[in-house]
Amino acid sequence: MIQFIDEAIETFLRRAVPLPETVADVSFAAPDRAWGAGVTRPTVNVFLWDIRRNQALSSTGLGQQYTDGHQALRRPTDPVVDLRYLVTAWASEHRDEHQLLGAVLRCVLANSALRGSDLPRALAETPFVKLALASEETRVPGEFWSSLDGRLKPGLQVVVTLPVGAFEWVPAGPPATSVSVRAEPFAHGATPGPKPEKAEGETEIGDLPRPRRTGMHPLRRWRRSGALTMEGRPPGPGEKGRAGG
Repeated sequence: MIQFIDEAIETFLRRAVPLPETVADVSFAAPDRAWGAGVTRPTVNVFLWDIRRNQALSSTGLGQQYTDGHQALRRPTDPVVDLRYLVTAWASEHRDEHQLLGAVLRCVLANSALRGSDLPRALAETPFVKLALASEETRVPGEFWSSLDGRLKPGLQVVVTLPVGAFEWVPAGPPATSVSVRAEPFAHGATPGPKPEKAEGETEIGDLPRPRRTGMHPLRRWRRSGALTMEGRPPGPGEKGRAGG
């Protein structure tokens, strides 16, 4: 995935700055001392130094889509990540470096996202690829250049934000279309008998709460083979129901 983002960034810079291939190079190598010694043409170095999850744009839940046969497919929503780049300009003269860096700065400030035409085919279905200068809390650490054994240079800290398709679509189970309840009242004057033995595949749900001062006898319910069964009876004429405890 990262190599496709690098390709999109190079396409964007060459189009928007612009940076024709005959005029300047674009590199994604680590800008250490050895690499800098080999630079012979004006070059924009775009170095990926950090990758983190974007908590503000990431969400939980399930995405859903349907096949041509109307089969539902589901997967967790795509996590959103921030790719943090340090962009530096390299040339034989400091004036040329600053001019090149300023052109890239204007380009980044004028574009909040990469165009669909900048994205390679592998990223064609990505909902968005955002582009922005990094905020103060996401800047490179002070020891960055010393860790590369390179010479300190001014640079732009750019954040590219996009969702990453990390999960596969899986078929969802068929949705429930109905719920059935079967009530079997006792004949008037009869009393509920003992609860039947639980059959295989039967799960006892328990007695329904006995309401207070409603004049109703308690009901018992259990589930057998997926069907909910309730047992009980309403009070007869002149008969007072038992009040719940």
